[in-house]
Amino acid sequence: MSQIINLKELERKAWTSYFQDGLWDIYLGLLLLAMAVWALLSDVGFSESLGMTILIGLEVLAMLVLWVGKKLITVPRMGRVKFGPKRKTKLNWIRIVLFISVLVGAGVFVAGLAVRTDRPEWLNTALIFPAAWVVNMIIVFSLGGYFLDFNRLYLIGLMYALPVPLDILFRKFADIDLSFIAFGVPAMVILIIGLVVFTRFLRDYPLLPEEA
Repeated sequence: MSQIINLKELERKAWTSYFQDGLWDIYLGLLLLAMAVWALLSDVGFSESLGMTILIGLEVLAMLVLWVGKKLITVPRMGRVKFGPKRKTKLNWIRIVLFISVLVGAGVFVAGLAVRTDRPEWLNTALIFPAAWVVNMIIVFSLGGYFLDFNRLYLIGLMYALPVPLDILFRKFADIDLSFIAFGVPAMVILIIGLVVFTRFLRDYPLLPEEA
């Protein structure tokens, strides 16, 4: 019995440590920063197609940072772990949540385009669509934090929820387009947290010589 408990505790620690390299934080921060760059390119007059191409390129780069970091930095220090059915179930749940999130986001985007030219008088798009963005981000990241036991996702979800309301406030009260700032500042907060965690991970898990 004691051995089973010890194995479960070891698996729990391995699962928790999987997110302690800061790479997921850096990845999510880079994704949000890519949106900030996209907003900046739009402001300075880049075409929508070129801006979208650069956005996709930056997102691919963020994925490469995560993949290469895990492969060349995390695995050599911690090894590979095969998780049990309980953890795999949690991963399946988060995949479902992310899929629903994509559907909701796509639905909001399509609905926004549909009502842009033919909007009922009672439909306040200035409130509904930003609210949908905020609710979607908070729910998705909160569920991700819960199912993955990844507590920093709650804060990251808040950072992802902030840009759209901030952008609206800038436009309304400052009468200026600061979309780059609205997306860039939360992105930098996430990146700084990720880099701090990553530095701590390198300190706590030094790379051992091959002979060891």
